[in-house]
Amino acid sequence: MLGAGLAAAAGAAITVLSPAAGIAFTALAALLIAIRRMPVPRLAVGFVTVTALAAIAGPNLAIPQAPWLFLFRIMIVTLALGTLGYLLMGGTISASRAISVPAGLLGLMILWSAMSVAWAQDDVAALRWTLFLTMMGGLALAIPVAFATRDRAVRLLKVLGVAFAVVSLISLMEIVAGIRLPTSRLAGRSQDVAFAATSVFGNENNLATYLTLTLPYLLVLPLVFRDIRLRAVGIGGGVAAMLALLYTGSKANILAFGIILITLLLFAGTDHRQRGRAISAAVIAALAVAMVVPAMQGSGVISLPDRAVTKFDFSLLREQVDTGVGSGAVRSSLLEDGLSLVHETGGIGVGAGNADVRVRSLRDFPGVANLHNWWLEVTVNLGLIGLALYASFFGFLLTRQLREARLTRDPLVRYMALAGGTSLAGFTVGSLGPSSVIHFAPMWITFGLGMLAVALAQRARDNGGTLP
Repeated sequence: MLGAGLAAAAGAAITVLSPAAGIAFTALAALLIAIRRMPVPRLAVGFVTVTALAAIAGPNLAIPQAPWLFLFRIMIVTLALGTLGYLLMGGTISASRAISVPAGLLGLMILWSAMSVAWAQDDVAALRWTLFLTMMGGLALAIPVAFATRDRAVRLLKVLGVAFAVVSLISLMEIVAGIRLPTSRLAGRSQDVAFAATSVFGNENNLATYLTLTLPYLLVLPLVFRDIRLRAVGIGGGVAAMLALLYTGSKANILAFGIILITLLLFAGTDHRQRGRAISAAVIAALAVAMVVPAMQGSGVISLPDRAVTKFDFSLLREQVDTGVGSGAVRSSLLEDGLSLVHETGGIGVGAGNADVRVRSLRDFPGVANLHNWWLEVTVNLGLIGLALYASFFGFLLTRQLREARLTRDPLVRYMALAGGTSLAGFTVGSLGPSSVIHFAPMWITFGLGMLAVALAQRARDNGGTLP
């Protein structure tokens, strides 16, 4: 009671000087008083959940006077400091031994990134990139630690499902009414010129990548569960995701969508225990193709603007590369420049975050500094060692999840592992869409869900085949 009284008095005093600061202080004090008696594990679960949501919202939850200060950045730093303080006070954090390999590879990648500052041309850019890698890697690792039980995992999936619904609603508002968030790069532009959806991600390529990372978690629902409600969510959400994806005009993520469908068909077709799943997968794939392919050609049930149909013309991409004009030519030039930089450094890389710096300083600067290729960005920044670490991390999660999906007897584990593995299969190409994904929260959340699926699979095995 004494603490509450002192907080109220301090809040009143601050409000006299600055109403906004007083309200913020009072709200923070009330929150701290409310949670002070809450058990640390329960508090951590809630904090990581909100942090993940804040990461998806990104700059939409920034302070107007300091647009670089997102709520996520505040929360992830607070989470790191809180974890450190908890450990220093004698607390312990337990994690499944099943994630030791991906966690170790991710840790080595962060360490190598920090070491690369020593030979980076721009120290500030190197430290900034390494900081992003550390923050986002920390978010990914927090997910399997905080949600290591069935109930917690289900709650996380529900929360992420609500986030997807909000993203889809904002996308629909853009498509139908042209209403965009202030952070959208298309804000204020006519729909005749800017047809695409961007939602909370600022640009259409980032939204498209989020959609293809999320889509498998929807398409797999009717393959694993018989509950009519879950099947309805999967089908309805899948249709919404595919509609929004078409309105992004992202070629890379349309290819990712194709890889997702092929992966599901191959997995279901080779599962000798449940032939019925192969039929369901074939039906879902056929309906998805029937919805998407005609729309890309300017026909079908979804009528896309002519500009969107043009963006999906892959022959135009080839023509741009041949003529040296347009985005295709720029991407081709960036690929050549990036590989040249790797060769010039003897394979060690230019140092974390310095790919943009070095490209910008080229004599034949292509006009765009960012490589627009996550695989290439990792290679140019961290060299062949960094690429090997990332590829091993990515490959472990991809193959291990697909294997666990085939072996497990627990429906939740099968769902998470199959969806997560399929999501990463599509992301091999989908990661070529955004300008950079070092701070792209959906990728890191997907990595976290993948590690969670692997941890839950081990927990199910230890419990005789199913989760407790």
